[in-house]
Amino acid sequence: MTKVMLVINPSSGKGSGTDIQEELEEALGKSYDEVETRLTEGAGDAKNWAKEAADAQYDGVVVVGGDGTVNEGITGLAEAENKIPFGFIPLGTANDLARALGINLDPKIAAQELADFTTRKIDIAKINDAYFCNVAAIGAIPSAVMETSSEEKSKFGFFAYVRDSIRALFKDKQHTYKLVLDNDETIEISTKVIIVALTNSVGSVENMIQDASPDDGLLHGMALKEENLLTELPNLIHELNGGYISEANNMVTFNVKHVSISVNDDEDVEVKANIDGEVGPSLPIDIDVLPSFLEVMVPKRKEE
Repeated sequence: MTKVMLVINPSSGKGSGTDIQEELEEALGKSYDEVETRLTEGAGDAKNWAKEAADAQYDGVVVVGGDGTVNEGITGLAEAENKIPFGFIPLGTANDLARALGINLDPKIAAQELADFTTRKIDIAKINDAYFCNVAAIGAIPSAVMETSSEEKSKFGFFAYVRDSIRALFKDKQHTYKLVLDNDETIEISTKVIIVALTNSVGSVENMIQDASPDDGLLHGMALKEENLLTELPNLIHELNGGYISEANNMVTFNVKHVSISVNDDEDVEVKANIDGEVGPSLPIDIDVLPSFLEVMVPKRKEE
């Protein structure tokens, strides 16, 4: 007997998770003898239930929800002793991991494709005592994005992030950060945004980081230098229209297995990281890549 746990966040995607519940159960029933469905009621449910499924040696767990719910599921598996396959249906605003893995952003199609899937191993990262599967972001711009309300995200989608990012770009204070890379190279930079990503897609921008893939065993970092951002905007816009943001002028980039980041201001200030779109730990932080850590369900046709 094979068994899979299906965890649905009913508040994600304007309730579209429960709309496709029956289709998902039918699709998963083609690969598993038993499908156990649970609906989350609050923060931590997806994490705890994913860990429970792994510890009880289920044959897989599938999470339905936004980036935060997906992160919870992956965190639960990371904290479990047993490793089991992980699947997800993306219902968020950015859905970056889905974009990187070729998972359809239409939840109905993504659900149907789970009827015939294969798996691939991907990297995740540990940041202090937390985990992320796509991106950790630090600075005024990510802080502004963290404050974007759920109502605004539902109403304006990605453009709510763009609006708040532009506001932070010109209004909010930037800090000076110290980065120590795995070869002991030290970078000191004043910036409004530092990104440490595992895939090429960040904030739904699929050409954010050149040559980044979900299973290359590397953390891909970038930070915008403090030079006049008004003069740099045309170049960034050009990169958005075909190039890679990581290749823009005034961008510091690095590809490592470990990075430590701390605030290097004279004043005592608390800066929090944003991990997979949610509030993460306060700096200082240590980030380590966990290569090929997670086995993820992906559409079989994407691997052919």
